Amino acid sequence: MAGLRTVPLPDAALQLLATWKARAKRTAAHELIFSTVSGKPISPNNVLRRWVWPACQAADLERATWLTFRRTYSSWAHDKGVPAKVVAQIMGHTKVDTTMNVYTQVLDGAARAAADRVGSELFRIVQKPENSTELTH
Repeated sequence: MAGLRTVPLPDAALQLLATWKARAKRTAAHELIFSTVSGKPISPNNVLRRWVWPACQAADLERATWLTFRRTYSSWAHDKGVPAKVVAQIMGHTKVDTTMNVYTQVLDGAARAAADRVGSELFRIVQKPENSTELTH
């Protein structure tokens, strides 16, 4: 594990975790929400083997790894306009370059969407108004 940090979660995830914890047999505030039977943290590799990879297989997807999840989060956040510095902080990176160059990937359709946005603005600016021989600025 690279380090411990506080990670913000969406309200919907917090609600699901609160519901899960309320139903759990062990309810002490200091106990882990997900743990082994003995109360210890679950190994990240066991999470992949026992739950993630079977889910991937059932969905006919390639095996996901923790890197897959990190790249997906970074790419989606970037696509939704979250500032790179914020994504870097959430991911525990001291350098935004690491986040952008290693983890963030251009999603399908992003280049086309960018071309359309810039193009529509460009053509709005240079389009001739009706009954005019001058270009608008």
